[in-house]
Amino acid sequence: MTLVLPVPRAFFVSKVDAWISGIAVAAGFTCLSIAAPMVLFSTSSAERAVLAGVVLVTLVLPIWLLLDTNYTVTGEELRIRSGPFRWRIALSEVRAVSPSRSWLSSPALSLDRIRVQYGAARSVLVSPREKQRFVDCLRERCPAAHITGF
Repeated sequence: MTLVLPVPRAFFVSKVDAWISGIAVAAGFTCLSIAAPMVLFSTSSAERAVLAGVVLVTLVLPIWLLLDTNYTVTGEELRIRSGPFRWRIALSEVRAVSPSRSWLSSPALSLDRIRVQYGAARSVLVSPREKQRFVDCLRERCPAAHITGF
């Protein structure tokens, strides 16, 4: 009888570039400074409720993304979490891993990114703070993946 031990999960938080967090904070305060007077001086309660909701979302979403963007590698999948957004990628589908400086929208809070290509023609950009440990983890758990540039 062979005893198979479960592969431990590896958890990685996103690296955060200062300019990205600065933009997120500035955008939230800009929206607040524009919408708050409208909420305070509005005569319609429905209008106030809509404006308050917009202000709440524009303040909460950037903070949520900044505080809750992370990556977990299990024995079977790469789990990506960025605020309310989630991705689950089977490790068996990972085809290639390479460095990237792409500006494309992604669950990565830094431009020091890693492109993970998977499936037929899909990819996601991530930016783990411990970049080399993340790549080493994928190299170990995705032996068929083409990993270059690290």
